[in-house]
Amino acid sequence: MASDKFTRIVDAKKVQHRFGLLVDEHRKFDMASSRLSGVDEEETEKHMVLDDILSQLEDVKLLATAKQSATSEDKNTVEQDGVYVREMAMQTLKRRAEASKVGEVSKKKAASEGRRNSLLSTLEKEGERELALRDKELEFKRFKFESDLKQREYEREERKAEREHQLALARIESDKISTLLNAVLESRK
Repeated sequence: MASDKFTRIVDAKKVQHRFGLLVDEHRKFDMASSRLSGVDEEETEKHMVLDDILSQLEDVKLLATAKQSATSEDKNTVEQDGVYVREMAMQTLKRRAEASKVGEVSKKKAASEGRRNSLLSTLEKEGERELALRDKELEFKRFKFESDLKQREYEREERKAEREHQLALARIESDKISTLLNAVLESRK
């Protein structure tokens, strides 16, 4: 972006570094101001904007971690499913090897079909259970995430209302002082 009013050359790396410094500085300020309980302090527009930016930045970080954990859980379940299928296949192969040693050729075909059917039904049931469990987990995570977002929005609105209240009080005090000064000046005339 180019502007005639802004002549400094700025690249993304400098902007990101400056933003990081501002965020760190504001976090330190918040920590220091939270320790000073009961002390009225003036909130500048810069602090108000940084409060809002910090809450939105935390929301973005929560979204990223939620997505990352969901993908890692999906990978883990796929790997577990693969291990389970491999184990079942190995058991089937062991049974076939044992049956061939005994020499039961006619029973072997019927037994292998029965094993195949039982393996398929077991895999179907296991898959359905895992899908149901995954759906419940996702629903819980979605509920938790939405409640966290609502809580952050509520806190954001509460801070905004507090700032507006402080500004209104400051205006009232300013009006009182100006009225008193005008009255004193007129009484001296």
